[in-house]
Amino acid sequence: MQFYILTSTDYDALVRHFDADHSNIQPEDAVVVINSLDEDYIEAAKKFCIENKIEYYITESNGTPSKGKNSVLDIFEESKNDYCVMIDGDDVLTPHGVWMYKQLAKSKTPPDAVCLINQNSLRFIDDKVEAINPFTVSYSTLLRSDYYTMFREEVGLSQEKSMYFQDLHYKFYTQHQKYSQGREMHCRVTWLSKKASKFRFHEGLIIGEDTLQMFKLKNEAVLGNLTFYTTDEKPATYLYDERTAGTVMIESEFGTDYEWMDAYLVELEKMEEAGELHENVKLPQLRIDYPINYVGEDYNLTTPYVHKVKTVAVKLPRNAKKSAVQRNYKFLKTIQSSTAKEHINV
Repeated sequence: MQFYILTSTDYDALVRHFDADHSNIQPEDAVVVINSLDEDYIEAAKKFCIENKIEYYITESNGTPSKGKNSVLDIFEESKNDYCVMIDGDDVLTPHGVWMYKQLAKSKTPPDAVCLINQNSLRFIDDKVEAINPFTVSYSTLLRSDYYTMFREEVGLSQEKSMYFQDLHYKFYTQHQKYSQGREMHCRVTWLSKKASKFRFHEGLIIGEDTLQMFKLKNEAVLGNLTFYTTDEKPATYLYDERTAGTVMIESEFGTDYEWMDAYLVELEKMEEAGELHENVKLPQLRIDYPINYVGEDYNLTTPYVHKVKTVAVKLPRNAKKSAVQRNYKFLKTIQSSTAKEHINV
């Protein structure tokens, strides 16, 4: 397994994947795919990789995320690796994420695909960097919201355009309520096997191509062709970085243009008609074997997840195997017992 980092414009974001204060991915564990229309950036990224002895590739770009992501899958398929972790260059893995995916690669039967639930995104809120969860939603609230008034009065769009965008929002949320994972609006796929990498990103879409890919993989899992799991991001393995404007914000003109929803919903309807979407079907949850006293470092963005075992609080990631939780429980009980005996002796 290697970490495949797709980069197009942000040099600082590229560097932090290897920074000891961030992901701290080791050069030998990474593959950098440079997919950019900026010749100066291509040269800068190439120089960084050469100086740090990082395997890299420069691929043809048309400026869309899906073209870059498919080029990552092309390179992965030609490699000797059995598994890859895909990272958008502007985002970042936590140290916990790096450890967890390397641990998953060591397991006896790694899955074909893994996607995230309860995801975290970095944003500026009141001039402070905070982690929020933008993808776990209340569909009942979203489907009751008055988008027409928002677009008409707050954004200042025409009556026709405001009604059009409201209808798109209602259809979008109705479809995702049926076909996504519980309250999740989008589940990023991070882990792929060679078998799963054959299901590519739709290059005709600027936004939503990654959600369609997730639905394709989910269909293959339902048919029994792939093993596909969710993993709970408590603590986070992967962080979106929304502190700079990404593709979604630029394409939607900062939340004022939702033409992209129409194009996305057309493709989703094609999958629905083909019987490739599955209503209220939940994927199994990934379980990881953690050692005693494991600390899932995610830059201290979230409080540790607590597994309650009788009266003992076992602090391990949400996706810990039951055996790992029990092992840590017995260890904590032993410590408590030893401490109690020492107290009595004193």
